[in-house]
Amino acid sequence: MKLRQLHQFKATNLALVIIRLWLGTIMIKHSGSYLFGGKMPDLTGYLDSMSWPMPELMAYASQISELVAAIMIILGMRLGAILMAFTLSIAVIFAHGLAIYGEAELPFNYFVFALVLTLVGCGKPSLDNRLFK
Repeated sequence: MKLRQLHQFKATNLALVIIRLWLGTIMIKHSGSYLFGGKMPDLTGYLDSMSWPMPELMAYASQISELVAAIMIILGMRLGAILMAFTLSIAVIFAHGLAIYGEAELPFNYFVFALVLTLVGCGKPSLDNRLFK
């Protein structure tokens, strides 16, 4: 491998680790504030106001899936990125009405990070790389 290719390889893997750590920690913070910070009634009420079926179940399912996916992403598991991308796409489309230049901007950005990890993987320093060499 040429020196330039090696540098690009290392930079790409570093970028993927930075995305993984940022997305994972921020989503743990986000889902944790709902699951452990007493905000679940707010989310349930929001989903109920939008006439979602089983709003309490949907609220818990979304936050638990975000938490599990965030941990998987930090560990470097593409499955976590897929789960996160799916969960955030539901939020962007149905909870925020695809307002990606408005109220859905932040969840859409997190969706894009998860989509990047889904498409290219979690990089060399990842659990997936260790397990599926």
